[in-house]
Amino acid sequence: MFVLLAQFLSLFTLVWAFKRFMSKGDIGNIPGPKSESFIKGNMRQIFSASSVGWEFHSMMSEQYGRVARLWAEISGDLRPKGHAPYICQGEIPCFPAKTISCSSIDKDQVIYEETSSFFARSIVLFGRGIFTTQGEPHKKQRKMLNPVFSIAYMRNMIPIFSDIAKKIEKAMKIKLAEAQGAQEVDVLHWMSRAALEMIGQSGFGYSFDPLVEGAKPHPFCDAAKAFSLPQHSKLGLMEYLLPTIVKIGSPRFRRWLVDHFPSRRLRAYRDMVDTWHWTMTRIFEEKKRALMEGDEALANQVEQAKDLLSILIKANIDASEEDKVSDEEVLGQMSSFIFAATDTTSNALSRTLHLLASQPEIQERLRAEVTEAREAHGGDIPYDDLVSLPFMDAVCRETLRL
Repeated sequence: MFVLLAQFLSLFTLVWAFKRFMSKGDIGNIPGPKSESFIKGNMRQIFSASSVGWEFHSMMSEQYGRVARLWAEISGDLRPKGHAPYICQGEIPCFPAKTISCSSIDKDQVIYEETSSFFARSIVLFGRGIFTTQGEPHKKQRKMLNPVFSIAYMRNMIPIFSDIAKKIEKAMKIKLAEAQGAQEVDVLHWMSRAALEMIGQSGFGYSFDPLVEGAKPHPFCDAAKAFSLPQHSKLGLMEYLLPTIVKIGSPRFRRWLVDHFPSRRLRAYRDMVDTWHWTMTRIFEEKKRALMEGDEALANQVEQAKDLLSILIKANIDASEEDKVSDEEVLGQMSSFIFAATDTTSNALSRTLHLLASQPEIQERLRAEVTEAREAHGGDIPYDDLVSLPFMDAVCRETLRL
């Protein structure tokens, strides 16, 4: 048996090596750095959060300009038809060169689908939400989310966002007042907390953080911070095996494998996903149970659809039988929404504040416009007036452009 297995592996290796040697793709002449290793390619350098990652990206920009060729896991040598060479153009995300061309991305955006490893990983992390569905299920979930992106919904969010901004302002003032002399404030830390609280209250009618200095963080806060590309990249080859692993045995058996697999990284991922799923399930079940038990205040909240979860519950109640979605899909929507909204919001806010701090004249002009509008309304600015402020609109557009 061992001899047959050895012969099979030897034959497979020879065929694989011959195919790599004989094949030559159009991207062979595109310059790029050498693969760091056969196993990891350039992936460790790309996603490293340490100085290694920053130095690598700086080197890429200086030596190769806008277009370069990179290598994914199990990349071997630099032959273009080997395992997963990647092309990067400027700030456009890397994509597998052998999988899809620039022209097809441009012409067929609607039908472009993610890889099987992406779907497998996303289902494990988020459940069956809008990230992990295709075809009719995806259309149903998109239809349910339409009210979330309406002007009426945004108007309801202004009081929530304003209250959170005031809490952040108060916390920073206290921190500065207690300092003896100059005091450094970690703006990204506070913006991350604010973003999570914004999506918690506006998305689920739930508060994760009192937004005061020294407050004990909700377990979900740490789990939410762990959802980042540098963390995902630590899975390495496991990510590419997920499409196969998720088909092995029953869910109970797969859970047993995860619990007993000798990998600290995998166990850390398990704990992170467990916390994420437990929190989403608890919030959903509490609101659903209170609604079924006749909680009048909650029933009014759902009827008025003041938050994302209320909108999803109401849309599912009002939908026809063929348009209804399962509780599992609602949980998937919740996870997808909070993942998509948290880091993007905190990073955009931090970047905006950094640019305003580095350009005092722009900051003063924006502050004057907002102060004048607040005085005209005697406090918080209504949504319609806020979006009509010309300089505020210009700052927001420039932030999105960057």
